[in-house]
Amino acid sequence: MYDVIVVGARCAGAPLAMLLARAGHRVALADRASFPSDTMSTHFLWQRGAARLQAWGLLDRLRARGCAPIREITFDVGPVQISGIGPAVEGVADTYCPRRTVLDALLTEAAAESGAELIDGFVVRDMLWSEGRAVGVRGHRRESAESSLRARVVVGADGLHSTVARKVAARAYREHPPLTAVYYSYWSGIRHLGASFHARPGQLILVWPTNDDLTCIYVAWPRQEFSQVRKDTENHFHAALELVPGLRDTAASGRREARFTGTGDLPNLYRTSAGPGWALAGDAGHHKDPSTGMGISDAFQDAGLLAEALHDGLAGRRPMDDAISGYQHQRDSLTGSGFDLALTTARLAPVSPRLEAFYRTAAQQPEVSRRIFGVLGGSLPAADVYPDKPRRDSPHTGSCLPRRAQVTVASG
Repeated sequence: MYDVIVVGARCAGAPLAMLLARAGHRVALADRASFPSDTMSTHFLWQRGAARLQAWGLLDRLRARGCAPIREITFDVGPVQISGIGPAVEGVADTYCPRRTVLDALLTEAAAESGAELIDGFVVRDMLWSEGRAVGVRGHRRESAESSLRARVVVGADGLHSTVARKVAARAYREHPPLTAVYYSYWSGIRHLGASFHARPGQLILVWPTNDDLTCIYVAWPRQEFSQVRKDTENHFHAALELVPGLRDTAASGRREARFTGTGDLPNLYRTSAGPGWALAGDAGHHKDPSTGMGISDAFQDAGLLAEALHDGLAGRRPMDDAISGYQHQRDSLTGSGFDLALTTARLAPVSPRLEAFYRTAAQQPEVSRRIFGVLGGSLPAADVYPDKPRRDSPHTGSCLPRRAQVTVASG
């Protein structure tokens, strides 16, 4: 009998299991995959996400596995380019873009080292119930007989198409249909490009260095173009690169080292993430368009919030159901502005003349530029940066950080 079973061992589930095990709880961490293994990802780890790795004692490990810090990003909206980086968060000034083969393996290792029992290759088929409460899961390892795992709480951290969410009938709310379709791949020989964000009407192109001296290039199209792009991905991809002067030729000078990875399945939603004996974390409970690259940092935030709530419940400080319900409320409050920003970005609309004028001014003021990157990374409220408060052509207000982890602006 476990205290908690966490289904899904990636960016939400593995750190959740790690934190609970460090607090002395008996935790099972189950995933259908084995590690290291890949999964679709924007790779972005903004300062607020990197700060959590630092607090957990894992950021140096990430660096040691070949993930170099990114200290400058180019934000390009066509007529205007801004270069800089966001304010430091809890002393962490750099961003990172790790391969998931590296990051997820590091997180599962840390969970196991902390005392969580890692059960990889385990496919969850159903939930176990007793008197209306979740009390475990039923599933099996490949080519093995079905078995059951029991616990006081079951957490689904098993992604957008979560089995746990489906089995507990978690209700979706604040839903918006998919706005973009995306493809990306990796190139060698173009590491000098650095990190950049290129917004064009009807197109978004992201470029960033990652592990193994590779550069990832990501392109987003309006969702309605997905079927057309899928039929001839390479030509559509390279046509998009032509929108950024020199980028297609630079990519051609390197070598593509992997197939194109892509999807049009990018809904925007929240799910009820707290119930009797169960909770949801990460993409299982909250999913948005990846255009702003906030997913990993939000997953880390979920892990911290839910670990605290579950510890309170397991330690008898609060009734468990109240603790889990409080977690959902906190999560929704802290991710609301990032959700709105992702929707705004994913519409791939032209920049308004008013916003273009603001960016032109900001490009000449390093401190304002730095704060714009803070908004893009989810660590600063837009109302403190963008003029005239929120409106349809600028990001919405609100910080994506808990009050106890609010941003600290670096002095240099």
